[in-house]
Amino acid sequence: MRQPLLIGNWKMNLVPDEAAALARAVASASLAGVDVGVAPASALLSTVRSAAPSLSVYAQDVSAHASGAYTGEVSAAMLKGLGVVGALVGHSERRTYHGEDDALVAAKVSRLQEAGLEAVLCVGETLEQRDAGDPWSVVAAQLEGALGDASGTGLTIAYEPVWAIGTGRTATPEQASEIHDAIREWLSERFGASRAAIRVLYGGSMKPANAGELLAASSIDGGLVGGASLDAASFGAMIATAGSR
Repeated sequence: MRQPLLIGNWKMNLVPDEAAALARAVASASLAGVDVGVAPASALLSTVRSAAPSLSVYAQDVSAHASGAYTGEVSAAMLKGLGVVGALVGHSERRTYHGEDDALVAAKVSRLQEAGLEAVLCVGETLEQRDAGDPWSVVAAQLEGALGDASGTGLTIAYEPVWAIGTGRTATPEQASEIHDAIREWLSERFGASRAAIRVLYGGSMKPANAGELLAASSIDGGLVGGASLDAASFGAMIATAGSR
């Protein structure tokens, strides 16, 4: 069984002092046998790295360009220079609010892998797409579109049903496992033996109350945690749960 990974996506929250304090608390709650990371806003990356050097730090996004006249963008090389281990790409909020499509996500995956950083690719269906009766076709299309030129090295997949993000609703372990199993089969066909190192996380209103049953599923390797990761006690409880699986 792969060592579980929990990544706290802090989104656009916290100021430097708050981020430093939370990073130290998360680091102190970390356990052997569980990989723990946090993804603060870009402006907080250096603060969090300095406050908790033992904690794996991810960016919430990365530029699709290596360098150049792209005001406001942050390149993979810049992230690597900061000691960041990887970045989220294709998060539903980027797709929804910024119109990011699979081609753009694929370019971001490429830039991260070229830099030797981990790409945490987010995939998932909306409520309307799930109700249409074939959520897997949506997820499969996102995988195909984003990973056409990718390698299986430095890659993590986060299945985040969009209808369960910030809504208080959560996919049941059965619903999550069904998609996770299909993702694993797709990865096996695409990457062969190298897919054994690719972890598949669940993202979508994971919290202490449901983390146990979700993490107990053999197909779920951890979680991409949103709101619950902003509370040290809640995130610490989830780390403890992951450590006991």
